[in-house]
Amino acid sequence: MGIGVASSTLACGADDRGDDQQQQQQAVGGSADIVISQLYGGGGNAGAPATNDYVELFNRGTGSVSITGWSVQYAAASGTSWAKANLSGTIPAGGYYLVQLASSGSVGTALPAADATGTMNMSGTSGTVALVTNQTLLSCGGSTACLPNGSVRDFVGYGAAVQSEGAAAPTQSNTTAGFRAGHGCTDTDSNGADFSTGTPAPRNSATAHAACAGGGGGTDAGVADGPTAPADASTGGAGDGTPVRLACTGSFGSAMTATFGRLDGILVSIVPINGSSTCRGDDNHVHLQVRVNGNIEDIAVNTASTTGNPDVDVLTITAPLRGGAWSEGWHPGQTLDYATSLGLSSGDFTERTPTQVASLVTSTLANANHVSIFTTGFDSTGGHLIHRQGSNHDGAIVINPLSANPEYLLFHFTTQTF
Repeated sequence: MGIGVASSTLACGADDRGDDQQQQQQAVGGSADIVISQLYGGGGNAGAPATNDYVELFNRGTGSVSITGWSVQYAAASGTSWAKANLSGTIPAGGYYLVQLASSGSVGTALPAADATGTMNMSGTSGTVALVTNQTLLSCGGSTACLPNGSVRDFVGYGAAVQSEGAAAPTQSNTTAGFRAGHGCTDTDSNGADFSTGTPAPRNSATAHAACAGGGGGTDAGVADGPTAPADASTGGAGDGTPVRLACTGSFGSAMTATFGRLDGILVSIVPINGSSTCRGDDNHVHLQVRVNGNIEDIAVNTASTTGNPDVDVLTITAPLRGGAWSEGWHPGQTLDYATSLGLSSGDFTERTPTQVASLVTSTLANANHVSIFTTGFDSTGGHLIHRQGSNHDGAIVINPLSANPEYLLFHFTTQTF
């Protein structure tokens, strides 16, 4: 079973609660650059997937921003007592920054390397987080409005928070974090509209940069992806735009580096087995044609083993996208291993015949728009990567990866155990 790349050129409205003490504060205007893109307060609690609370920042602007001397601050949902984590460094355009906070226990896995740390213990359900351009503690909260405040660059109230931008963001839990839509790009001045919940997936300064549509942080959510349209930036499990399929082509970009990595692009054609020979169609592969930075790349997905038992074992799961946010291009060095990355064993997979595999690949990808594909780059002669090869370089197709928990399509030979 394999997945191969034949050729590539890749550059890389307020909530009225009827209580004056729970008034929603009006926003002071969306941040042009640094925003709070993710927040989580269940770290280490029962059932928590992560050991620590955290706040993630994102630069939705077009230039680097120094945050030295800034702070991330936290207060309880109706509290007036704030705690802070001091920040330093610079966040480039499209870059993330992770602030690791307190832990309530040993449950969950460790966060990625933090860019800053603090000792605040955030609520797992409701609270208030502010990004402040100095390190002086806020004194607002309760009936004292926090906004407008020229020193507050971004402000998020979640759950039962008294203070927020517009309506509060959704209530979180030990197993869910709050995510700003558009991988951090969306800022409409309403926490309720901008945030959704999903499995924690913290990103840090090592995460691949993810530019915003238009270069200034806006999104084009709901716009179908065509040959010239920008990538639809909707996220949070609310769909990924309407796929636009094009006629398959026999012309492909020149070779990308023959280094394992992740290909992020827009799926524009699905060539079934026994398909057009002019579009690389053959009897043993479903060919996916993916648009990446204006070039069409060919992904050959094996539907049968050529030795021994022809059947292939297949599994679909949902999990956060590994290797950082989706960003159109070729990202060398990004790896995936079924066992260590996703906690899987061969017993989790189901054996399928070649005909069933071809049908499953086609049907699963029918509504796919954005895709992330873990694979090895090859020159124009083509090639394949064995999906389960046991060397931390397994292949996978990740469908609509802008959502918090996209679908992974995984394969391995029936003769392999792990």
